[in-house]
Amino acid sequence: MMEVAAAPTSAVLHRARAGNSSPNGPGNARSSTVGPQPRPAGPRLPSPVVTTTLELIDVTKTFGPSGGTAPPVEALAPTALDVGGGEVLTLLGPSGCGKTTLLRMIAGLEQPTTGTITVDGQPPALARRNKRVGFVPQAPALLPWRSVRANATLLRDLNRRQRPPTTAPTVDELLAEVGLADFADAFPHELSGGMQQRVGLVRAFALGASLLLMDEPFAALDEMTRADMRHLLIRLCEPLGTTVVFVTHSIAEAAFLSDRVAVLTPRPGRIVDVIDVPFPHPRRADLEDAEDFFHLTTRLRDTLRSGSDR
Repeated sequence: MMEVAAAPTSAVLHRARAGNSSPNGPGNARSSTVGPQPRPAGPRLPSPVVTTTLELIDVTKTFGPSGGTAPPVEALAPTALDVGGGEVLTLLGPSGCGKTTLLRMIAGLEQPTTGTITVDGQPPALARRNKRVGFVPQAPALLPWRSVRANATLLRDLNRRQRPPTTAPTVDELLAEVGLADFADAFPHELSGGMQQRVGLVRAFALGASLLLMDEPFAALDEMTRADMRHLLIRLCEPLGTTVVFVTHSIAEAAFLSDRVAVLTPRPGRIVDVIDVPFPHPRRADLEDAEDFFHLTTRLRDTLRSGSDR
């Protein structure tokens, strides 16, 4: 994938993205052998004027029987989380532990059985109606009769009454940032799987939502393309200050993308630990070759195993 420069992180973020700061507040310094590295000059995406925070208090989810005799299924045990503005938090856990259910409740697509969820102090359904929440599914779901540019503008076209923030990048800026400027008039069948997923990312970012919920969007890609996609995602998030809740099974993906990783147990899902990721921003692909990165992935793997044993 073509490397494209990203703008510096906006100063309006609720935390400094630097080696001596942490999303959990002052006094929790980060250190790493991998420091910020210069990037080549290039196009700059606009910086935001607002970021979004998220809070979950004692959220549970139980699916009841639908007229049959099967007992209720407890999908999610009491869960509490807070996500700061501009933070990337990853939900990492085994299949069936409630990660996607939790993401859908944050999006307002499912209602919690107990507990409360707020997005900037609002109920999720209201935040979604105000276009503050974007949802990126596993498959890009591009419309075959629309061009790349038309697919990328789809959400804007469907929400004409809700204009994106003036600080939101244009679709053409985003297509250039992800290396698809020359394919703006192409159609989905002319693209590779990774290119289609990039169009899906542009579509989500183009709406200008300050909270992105991402449900294993790279799971169907081969490992090399998947690595390229996570590097691309972080290049988009860093300058825009987008708050992201990301679901994955991939330990390497969680370690590279996240500011914090919430590790869940098997069903009923409960958070066994929330692990700070100590790497400063900006992050580059060679971070994954660092010794500190290996130590973090080992810790995440050990935490997953210990959670499965409980």
